[in-house]
Amino acid sequence: MSLFRTGKNIDVLLDKATSHLLMEPDWVSTLQICDLIRQNDVQPKQVLTSLKKKLTSQNPHSALYALLVLESLVKNCGTVVHEELTQKTYCDFLHELGKTTPHEKVRSKLLELIQTWNFAFRKNPKHGALKNIMTLMKAEGYKFPTLRESDAMFSADTAPEWADGDVCHRCRVPFSMIQRKHHCRACGQVFCGQCTSKTSTLPKYGIEKEVRVCDSCYDEATKPSAASKAALSKAESELPEEYLKSSLAQQKQDPPKKSEEELREEEEFQLALALSQSEAEAKEKEKFKITSNIYNVKVEPTPVVERPQTPPQQEETNPELARYLNRSYWESLQTNDQNEHGRPASPSAPATAPTQNIDIIKYKSKEKRFS
Repeated sequence: MSLFRTGKNIDVLLDKATSHLLMEPDWVSTLQICDLIRQNDVQPKQVLTSLKKKLTSQNPHSALYALLVLESLVKNCGTVVHEELTQKTYCDFLHELGKTTPHEKVRSKLLELIQTWNFAFRKNPKHGALKNIMTLMKAEGYKFPTLRESDAMFSADTAPEWADGDVCHRCRVPFSMIQRKHHCRACGQVFCGQCTSKTSTLPKYGIEKEVRVCDSCYDEATKPSAASKAALSKAESELPEEYLKSSLAQQKQDPPKKSEEELREEEEFQLALALSQSEAEAKEKEKFKITSNIYNVKVEPTPVVERPQTPPQQEETNPELARYLNRSYWESLQTNDQNEHGRPASPSAPATAPTQNIDIIKYKSKEKRFS
């Protein structure tokens, strides 16, 4: 890989790892930068120089992500980065950054890292420039945060440097254009692809993403730790001696397995329970629907039924007056009179009712005749 191409690739990776559009740290790009340094494809000085531009960014998110990249480089790239970081020129830059940065979160993170690095390099006199910077900043009134135990672990847990070789460290197969070499991030040895096919996180090195490890380091990372074994043995030792010697302690504590018939009965019970629940829900919905229809129905006015009017009862009248008012009676009398005088009634025209005066006259004449 040419120097120009490597430098361009570093700039692209730094832009991705420190972008202000990120919602969380881009660990993939950060680990790729670490790999380029550990493979000697790029010099640590070039990366740290490029990081200066990101650390002085006016955007607080970009500056914070740049500090995270710098922290990962110190944790994963070993002595070459440590020596470059603790150079007097770079320590002066960090001191000036703490003074001039307008972002309080960036300043707090920088003070935290300076304190952590001083604690990690406290036994190495080569890194005295960083200690002098911290002493000077304390004299200037900067308040450093309390050192946490997780930060103190950094002093002993540094990633090993990568080894080089022509054959696999485990199966001894030679490397070629087809058989490529791979490094284990946990032990630093060189292996073939088959011997480094597994991945695991390495929290002690600050690697929270799953990276390539060899089979031996994978088994060591996944096996129970000594602390968990000690806690388990302590819990067993707290049990009564009589219980440990009894046959009950020797039996398996696994729950009994259910037979097929029991599983079938349980399945049928769950099905019946689900059906009853669905029926209850359907009834509840129907009840709600009926209730809503009752409340939403419009009340129509009831039609008024007209009852037939009963004719008023006629008052009791005089029988003579009733006979006088009876038309059929007078018509029959008129017919009899015509028959007596021999004058036949005209069939062409119906007989008309006599007027009131004529009827009165005839009534009087009849009374005289019968008297």
